[in-house]
Amino acid sequence: MPVVAGADCHRDTHTIVVIDGVGKVLSSFSIPASAEGYRLAISEARKLAVESWGLEGTGAYGRAFAQALLQASFTVFEVPGIMTKRHRKHASRHGKSDELDARAIGEVVLRESDRLPRFREFAEQEALRLRYDQRDRLVRERTMVINRLRSAALRLALPGIPSDLTSDSSVDKLRETALPFRADGLVEDVIADEIRFGIETLQRLNAEIRRLEHLIGPFVKRLAPELLELRGVSLVTAAGLVGHTGDVANLRNADAFAMRSAAAPVPWSSGRNQSVRLNTGGDRQLNRLLHTIALTQIRSVGHQGRQYYQRKLAAGMTPRSAIRALKRHLATVVFYRLRLCQNRVEAGMLVAAA
Repeated sequence: MPVVAGADCHRDTHTIVVIDGVGKVLSSFSIPASAEGYRLAISEARKLAVESWGLEGTGAYGRAFAQALLQASFTVFEVPGIMTKRHRKHASRHGKSDELDARAIGEVVLRESDRLPRFREFAEQEALRLRYDQRDRLVRERTMVINRLRSAALRLALPGIPSDLTSDSSVDKLRETALPFRADGLVEDVIADEIRFGIETLQRLNAEIRRLEHLIGPFVKRLAPELLELRGVSLVTAAGLVGHTGDVANLRNADAFAMRSAAAPVPWSSGRNQSVRLNTGGDRQLNRLLHTIALTQIRSVGHQGRQYYQRKLAAGMTPRSAIRALKRHLATVVFYRLRLCQNRVEAGMLVAAA
């Protein structure tokens, strides 16, 4: 009979409940969120013959504990909060507490482990995701700065504002236009000062974005050169795909990846009415990246992606529906390339370890 443990992880303490194959509680205890606490939990788990663990929050408060469990050769599953809530709702005891949450997490592992992602940390993948997200935040911040600059320049009627302010040469041109400007009034003086501050901010953001792109390049070329062969996949796009997909082994097939990236429609049928709806869930970054690839391929004359899109239009689809169909097709292509990349990296790690 399998024995599993569920852990509800918080900043200072982790509450752990161990249950057997029929859901009977064998042990319940709390540990401090520290190396000593992790050793106590591992020791108790071995006494009770625990086979696998479920943790809620392996990307936050439970990360260090999950790493300690992996080093102790346990199987660790990441349990989403929505699944914990569902099992707690149907428990015989109502209410909410750390112990009830930990028990619900254990029951999720016991009954739905085939649907749960395993916690297997690949340092390079995680680093790539963090770099990509950092760059994405800076790009959004840069866009806001550019919009403020254009608005301020419009109020001052500054001539010759470059259409693209993401390069050093265009920012220098804006500086040459803005610095000699002399305000005639109090309001104009404040706006001119804001433009000067925006130019300095823009230069800093451009430099930081270039630095991150320079750091991302070697990671992508080593981890996913196969992705770069696809039309529309740049170094940054590939970084986002690898980082936000995570461990490909947690995805059963290409359909699971399509659902995770919200590229697969959601069935919405009843009786004779057979229909689907737009998937508004999933990882929105993955969906955005697939959309970027699709738009690039549509604009590429003679490319298979453009031909696929045109066939869907000829079949009566609207442009939006045709793009969604292309994204669903691209999800399958990207999944198999991601799996090929990860298999190659893991094989290299095994050879290096041998």
